[in-house]
Amino acid sequence: MEQKPVGIIYGVDEIPPLRTMLLLGFQHATLALVFIVYPLMLLGESAGTQADAEAIVTASILAMAAGTFLQCLGRSGIGSGYLAVHINNPVYLPVSIQAASIGGIGLACGMTFIAGIFSAVFSRFIPHLRHLFPAEVCGVGILMLGISMVGSALPRLLGLAADGHVDPNSIAVAAVTLSLVVALSIWPTGHIRLYSVLIGLAGGYAASLYLGIIEPASLRSIMDSGLLSLPTISLPEWKFQSALLIPFLMTALVSSLDSVAGIVTCQKINQSEWVRPDMGSLSRGILADGMGVAVAGVLGTLGTGVSSAHIALSSATGATARRIGLMTAMLLLATAFVPPVAKLLSRMPTPVIGAVLVYAAIFLITSGMGLITSRMMDNRRVFMVGGSIVAGLSVMQFSELITHFPEWFSSIAGSPFAVASICAIILNLLFRIGTTRNATISVEPQLINIQEVRNFFENSGGAWGARRQVIQRANAAVNELLETLILMELVSGTIDIQARFDEYNLDVAVLYSGMVLNTSDQRPSPEQLLDDDNAVMQLPALLIRQYADRFETETVNHRQRVSLHFEH
Repeated sequence: MEQKPVGIIYGVDEIPPLRTMLLLGFQHATLALVFIVYPLMLLGESAGTQADAEAIVTASILAMAAGTFLQCLGRSGIGSGYLAVHINNPVYLPVSIQAASIGGIGLACGMTFIAGIFSAVFSRFIPHLRHLFPAEVCGVGILMLGISMVGSALPRLLGLAADGHVDPNSIAVAAVTLSLVVALSIWPTGHIRLYSVLIGLAGGYAASLYLGIIEPASLRSIMDSGLLSLPTISLPEWKFQSALLIPFLMTALVSSLDSVAGIVTCQKINQSEWVRPDMGSLSRGILADGMGVAVAGVLGTLGTGVSSAHIALSSATGATARRIGLMTAMLLLATAFVPPVAKLLSRMPTPVIGAVLVYAAIFLITSGMGLITSRMMDNRRVFMVGGSIVAGLSVMQFSELITHFPEWFSSIAGSPFAVASICAIILNLLFRIGTTRNATISVEPQLINIQEVRNFFENSGGAWGARRQVIQRANAAVNELLETLILMELVSGTIDIQARFDEYNLDVAVLYSGMVLNTSDQRPSPEQLLDDDNAVMQLPALLIRQYADRFETETVNHRQRVSLHFEH
């Protein structure tokens, strides 16, 4: 049974009070509406009218609501079942702009629909691709997600102009927003922490009004369309073009990897003893991701995907209940019928957006580092992790060079997350060559050789990428066994140690010639230890049982075999 981490107030399957759920859902919906800027950028590249802009905003809201609902549903084989809000995914922006320049919005939306179908089909193969997504590969992707957010966050936070000058007022607004969010996430002991981002956003709006970043006159127009109105959708004339198939399918793959990283983060922050990705949840999550993208294409907007910013928000506030995600979807849907809310939130000041993105990047970077260091590292994994991160950082350093590539390719090569994740997967597969999952060592029955056995487990664990805690338990159990056999002179001749590892189990067999080890699980009393020498012989077995999940002995071909099993 999954155990809720200490810092989480409302776990994934818990039901917060209705008022709390409404406020938290509104907080997530507020942040989601910020990302409507991406479909508006797509429309700007295709010379859309004001009516087109209103239609694509409505379509984006509905698409985000649908994707969020499917992702948080977690039933009928659809959705990861975690609080994972969908937003318009900027990964789709470059290829969609290219398609719109060739055949208009209809072509971009038609190809987006195909990309969504591809993601849905790809999700069915996820359970069979477990070896592609070990913890350290997922960690690299999450780390680079956080790092890549910094590049878009800092210019907004600083109010950076084209001439390189910064705006002091923008810095002040961002400082107010970020300070409120961080302070309320750390020091309050009550449930006020849940609303830290909402309070920070309110403070940012107030500071923006005071410093003139928002003009009061611009807020008066938000009621021009009335308080309530039916959503207006202008469905595009869908088109398809075979030449754009490869670019859109590659983009869909990168978007799926992005969602994989996001869902793995959700799994980790909801389990105090997280071990490895749940491939079933990933498969259902990518299916919901593909369905969300297809819905976006049908409605006439940019493809959607799991938002890493919202995952960081849920982790920081300690509220990860998936019902908050379902409430977010309902509020987004309601927003489509309340134009003033969408207008107000879509005009969020730029430095406020920058502060929220920095806040999210902090959590993603540290979460990625935690995933990477959760496994033992040998030279193969050091080069895989380090090389992938360097590749991702190189994209950021040489962004000007990448612009000379074809537009469809630059959308992939220009993404630090995409480059680092693909490199991590390729290098992980490459460095697996020559790595065996079985290891053996033979030692003479002398205490000085126990250090050689310790080195054996350390080296093997690093090559396997095993969890350090499991290797330490195995090392301690075998050390206790060897000390007992040697000090009590139960062994004659060489001791053979065999270890076999897979992602779920570590099995160790110790074979020797000599006397049978006492494996009684009865704890001797203090009086028995003083009066009976045989009682002392029971202590090593009791200690070994504390380390191993299963402990058995048998005689095979006139040799004693001690079998130790450890769940990984």
